[in-house]
Amino acid sequence: MFINSTIKNNIKSNNISYYIKNHVSSTNDYLNYPYIRDQAPIVVLSNNQRHPRGRRGKKWVNFQGSSLGFSLCLRFDKSLNEYNILTHLVGISIIESCKALGNEQLRIKWPNDIMQGNKKVCGTLIENLINNKNSFYSMIGFGFNISIPKDLIKFIEGHPANIDLEKDQVDLLIGTTISFLQKNIRLYEKNGFDDFKTKWNEFMYAKDKNVILTSRMKEIEGKLLGINRLGELQIQTKEKIVSLSDINYSMRLLS
Repeated sequence: MFINSTIKNNIKSNNISYYIKNHVSSTNDYLNYPYIRDQAPIVVLSNNQRHPRGRRGKKWVNFQGSSLGFSLCLRFDKSLNEYNILTHLVGISIIESCKALGNEQLRIKWPNDIMQGNKKVCGTLIENLINNKNSFYSMIGFGFNISIPKDLIKFIEGHPANIDLEKDQVDLLIGTTISFLQKNIRLYEKNGFDDFKTKWNEFMYAKDKNVILTSRMKEIEGKLLGINRLGELQIQTKEKIVSLSDINYSMRLLS
């Protein structure tokens, strides 16, 4: 979709700067420029990403005028190790944002996909840049399927769907998601992760179902239990409960 005044004004209302490029390789890549990154918090918007990407270098399909892609850069004046749960906070914030805008169907699929039913409607990509031992930048890329034509979406890998939001609510999606994320980061810094563990498990896709998790070297099959207080995914296999922190596992349901 194309960036309009409603989208821009909604971002500004959250005291966030934005930078718009009509064409970019990817909005996360554009945050490699220090003069942009150093304005954090800042959002990079584009009407056309030529080479958007997802986790593990996978290509994210971006249809001009039918997808909403943007990147948020935040600076944290703390150690990166203190924010190993940032992926969880981002997922929760997307769910809460879309719920506030009228879509209560969404769930989080480990580690960073947003599902509507059994279809993927949003993915995120977090890339961190350490500034020093007590400071880092986090570049958070978001990609939402908005209005990809039916005759095209059925050919896209990964079983995608368009998110179920009205047009006027889609225009509020960026600013609202950022607002929830900022609030959740503050709450995490104040109160810790326990409340977010409960929320993530409430919003979890395929909870208590049998799944298979696959990485390059290993497969784990079992019942999906949820995450623990460290943010690790827990799976009940035939032998034991396995806890995973590795976000490079992909997951699929077993019939």
